[in-house]
Amino acid sequence: MKTLSEVATRLEDERQGLKLDYQALAEKTGLTPLSVRNVLQGRTAPRITTLMAIADQLGLEVLLLPKVVAAGLQAHSAQEPAPPALSRVDRIVAETSQLAAAAAGPRKAKGPWP
Repeated sequence: MKTLSEVATRLEDERQGLKLDYQALAEKTGLTPLSVRNVLQGRTAPRITTLMAIADQLGLEVLLLPKVVAAGLQAHSAQEPAPPALSRVDRIVAETSQLAAAAAGPRKAKGPWP
């Protein structure tokens, strides 16, 4: 997600999927219903703590990924059906590590031998 609108849409979709109204979500987060509605409709840029509180109550996690991992996730999701998220992330991290190692070139062996 790269825009506030995309974040808001994802949160709003999850709220609707859970069949929560703004009042119920506001009570769970300690925010006002107006604040929750404004965030989920993309009208205001939330503080990170507000975003984390709303996401938590919607069963989501706010996390930061290196851009190369995020790009890999997007590329993989466009090419194939989505496997379970954790295994997909693990696979992409492994592939990214392999690519980085290949780009770095051969390494000299460490140890007492020549």
